[in-house]
Formats: sequence, structure tokens, C-alpha cells
Amino acid sequence: MPTTPNAIKSSVSKAIVVGGGIGGLTFARACLDVGIEVELYEKRHLDSMLSGPGGIFIQRNAMRVYKLLWDGKIYNRFYEQGGKILKGGFFSKDGTPLYINTPGFVGEDDLGVCLLRPELQQILYESLPAGTVRTGIAFEHFEDTGDGVRVFFNDGSIAEGDILVGADGLYSKVRARLNDREQLEQPIYSGMCCWRGYFNRSNLPLDDRYSWGEFWGQGNRFGYFDVGGGRFGFYAFKNTESGGNDDAVGGSLKVMRSLFSDYADPVPAIIESLDQYNIYRDDILDRQPLSREWGRGQVTLIGDAAHPVQPNLGQGGCMAVEDAFELVKGLLTNETNYDQVPTLLRQFENSRSNRVTRVFNISRQVGNLGQADTAFGCFLRNWIYKLTPTWLADWQFRWLFDYQPEWNSYLSRD
Repeated sequence: MPTTPNAIKSSVSKAIVVGGGIGGLTFARACLDVGIEVELYEKRHLDSMLSGPGGIFIQRNAMRVYKLLWDGKIYNRFYEQGGKILKGGFFSKDGTPLYINTPGFVGEDDLGVCLLRPELQQILYESLPAGTVRTGIAFEHFEDTGDGVRVFFNDGSIAEGDILVGADGLYSKVRARLNDREQLEQPIYSGMCCWRGYFNRSNLPLDDRYSWGEFWGQGNRFGYFDVGGGRFGFYAFKNTESGGNDDAVGGSLKVMRSLFSDYADPVPAIIESLDQYNIYRDDILDRQPLSREWGRGQVTLIGDAAHPVQPNLGQGGCMAVEDAFELVKGLLTNETNYDQVPTLLRQFENSRSNRVTRVFNISRQVGNLGQADTAFGCFLRNWIYKLTPTWLADWQFRWLFDYQPEWNSYLSRD
């Protein structure tokens, strides 16, 4: 699957990236594919960087990027390791289907793949040459040198490159420094917390017709999805005040048993199986979208550092993947001219603004529907979904899969 451009000219020769999540690692791989030297710095130590709770959706729009990178090796490994996104949908808490989705609505055999987060991180990390990723080193600040950027870290080390890319997530320090601040203001609390983890299917009463499902109650919901190898990721949401602590009331498993006891199978059965697994709880947060420009000079942001979204569409990581590819693609030109780099970075940001803002808005809307917390609101929501034709319900999500990444047409290929 030879898809990487050949005989490339780039406007930069070296990139410094801060953050070792999906966006930063994908950006590093894309840089290497087009001959840009890259150094990635991550404040966590390696074992922590290669961890993470539950699973993640890498939907078809993001998988198209991975098909282009590293001769398709990441793409192939994801499919070998994970579980395909096939037929699935939304259900009421009593198991009544509200909206069933199949890959055929976008003309594909599947909608992508789901993986456990540690396995995704490991695959991306292994796609990079030794020494590319430097862990246990925290970003402090940067200086614009006029024709590049100088980056300072907490261990006293200094890195220099043509650009700095902040891929350091919701609490991005690169974003804070762009605004001449030590740290960002607090993000926006969604009003709901989330429990996440995974389980082995074993003898659980899962419906073989579906690779994923999300059950909607009143102020709470529960979802599960195939992550490969007989394992499933799960997530559960509840409307609540921020900063909750399950330990004070007997632990997360006890809380979830009580919260979802009146749901239809397989939800209670899944929860009963979780006593041997770790359950991770956190609050769901986002930030209002930035303007059409979110960087300055030789510095830009990707992924959650620029546009964190609620996880209701399974597209947060996918947007970071798209960002990573589009940023590298935008740095490819017919001639090398370092003076144009700030302009290219602002063009990248502007080109991404509408799409990521739309994901932000639709994700909030879906979250509000799923978390309806009055009896009448839930009745109305379920009634509308049941009466809506499938083709019309599909329409609200089809645009997500219209993204078709490709290297610039003027570049020659292998």
C-alpha cells in the first residue's frame, strides 16, 4: 500500500511537538513520512503515556488518514488488534431500539475500528523510530527566534525547530503560553461524569447483531463497544455535580449497580462482570471553540489543545488525527520558504475551524439528548427518535465521514 508522497519539498525541516497522545504521535509519524525531522516531548513517563482507561473510536474518517501513513502499517495493525465498528445504535433503557446505524449509510463495510487506549498508544509509539519520543520531560515555555522557535523544558534542556506544535490536551501549557499565561483557565464542566473501562465478553448476553450500543435513561446512559479479542469497552454517564468521589459511597461498582439496576440486559449483566476490572471515573469537560486562528508565529495547536469536545460522537481523537495530517500536508509546498511558515500555520487553523466547531456543537447536542433528565424530556426524545426515518437520522452524522484526506496532487508518489 505505497501511499506516501515522494520527492517532497517542505516549508520546514524540523518540528517540535509537545504531547504524546493520539494527535502528537500521529503528527510525528506524518512528519517522518514526508521527510520532516521531528522531536516529541511528553511530560508523563513512558508507562503512563502508553496507558489510558477504556477504549476509543477511530472512525472511518480518521482511518483514512492511517491508510496513507507509514505505507498503511498503522491502519493494518489497528484492524488486526481492534474491533470493527459495525451495526449499532441508541436504545431506550428498556432495550427498545431508537436509532440503528449500519456502515452502509456511508457506503462502507465498516465505520472504522475501536481499540483499548493502551493498545492504540502502543501501536502509534512503535511506528516511530527509537529516540523520537522523549518522555518524563515537561514543557515550560518557548521563544520565537524569528526564523524558528526555541523550546525550554523543566529539566533544563532546550530544543530548537522551525515550528512548535502543542498537542498537549485539555490543559495545554503550550496554549497557555501562547496567551502569555502560566496555565489555562478551568475548562467548562458539562454537568455529567463518566465511568470507563473494559470487560471480557465471556458468557454475557450481548446481542450478536450489534458491535456497539448506547442505552438512554433519565439523566444517565450506558454504552459498550467491541475493542477486539473478545473484549468490549464501556462508558457510563450521569448528570451530577463536578468532583464526585465514589469511594465515599462504597466505590464505583456499587454506584453503577444502583444507577443502572433497572436497565434492560445486557447492561446489569455487564456491570456485574466488572468486579475484576478497574473502573475509571472523571468529569466530562470541554472549552468553547477558539477563533479561526489559534496559534501565533511559528506555533500552532492540534487536537484537544485547540478544540476539546465532549465524547458523545466518538470523534475527539478523530479530529486530532485529521488535524495532524492536515497540518503536515499544509507545510508541503512547491518551494522551501521559511518566511511563509506562519502564514501556512494560520491557513491550517482557518481550514479546520468550521469542521471542529461543528463537531463541538453536535457533540453537545447529542449529549443533551442522551442526558435528558425529566420524564417528559425522555419521553419526547425517545418518541422523536422512534418516529424519525433512519435515512434522516443518518443524515445528522453522514457529514462526519465525508472527509477524504489526500496528499497534495502536485506531489509525485511512489
